[in-house]
Amino acid sequence: METMKAQAIHLHSMRTLVLGVFMMFAIATLSACGGGGGGAGSPPPSGSNQPTTLDPAPVVNPPPAVSSGDLGLADRIYKGDARTPSGFHVEARPSSVTGTLSTRHLKNSDLASGPQAIGPQYEICTNDMAEAIDWSERQANWQGQYSDLAEVRGDARMFELIRVPRADVTAMIRHRVFRCDYLDRSGSDLRADAGAAGSMNQRPLTAGELQELAEYLWQFTMFNNSDYVVESSTRSSNGGTLVQTIRMGQLVRGAAAGCDTVQLRDWTHTMNTIDGTLTRSLSNVRSYQVKSTSSGVTSCTG
Repeated sequence: METMKAQAIHLHSMRTLVLGVFMMFAIATLSACGGGGGGAGSPPPSGSNQPTTLDPAPVVNPPPAVSSGDLGLADRIYKGDARTPSGFHVEARPSSVTGTLSTRHLKNSDLASGPQAIGPQYEICTNDMAEAIDWSERQANWQGQYSDLAEVRGDARMFELIRVPRADVTAMIRHRVFRCDYLDRSGSDLRADAGAAGSMNQRPLTAGELQELAEYLWQFTMFNNSDYVVESSTRSSNGGTLVQTIRMGQLVRGAAAGCDTVQLRDWTHTMNTIDGTLTRSLSNVRSYQVKSTSSGVTSCTG
């Protein structure tokens, strides 16, 4: 009896030992296979081909190249001796005038006083020469001195009243007044860059007449000044309208020894070919940077 009890105890011990060895083997096998909840921080096996994510390289848009034509335009601005291109309608200085020459179109603000003097400003018109002379007489003083009326001229477009200052007989003052049957500017405002520009009343209405008018009016704007030049003057049409676009370059000077900016702008007049109404606009086209050196004009963008 004791012998059978001892054998039973021995058999139970052997089963317990075998079961323990089996459990240890199973745990070791599970760990080797990555089971049992391997942590997210576990490194990948050495030598594995894992994809690599790179930050995209920043996109760099180089500034537009400055053409030889752009440099030539900038050179004209710096020199200031060729403000308009060949064929542009500009008046030559009278060879007989050795002193100051002043040419101005008489405006409604020249004759107004009080609140109306600060309203819309435009060139006045008349078909009556006597009225044009009267308006000129109201503006006869020049630099504090009276200017004598020396001559009156007229054509299909305007009256011109020539005056000579008593204080300087070498000078000439030219007062101009549009004929209303050529151009009525009363709907315009010279203080605005865009909007109504009056009405052409002559007939027929042609692209050539619009070009000549736009280029003529340009001479009495701030654009006919230093740091401005005309690049081109071009015609186009759009349905029942004619368009004249004057492209200009303006030099905006930078800091000392730095780069200057040339701003290209379009000054555009549009005419309705049915009734002759005119509108104008001023728009920026593009800009580029240059510098004037002893060797000439160079681009600041390489």
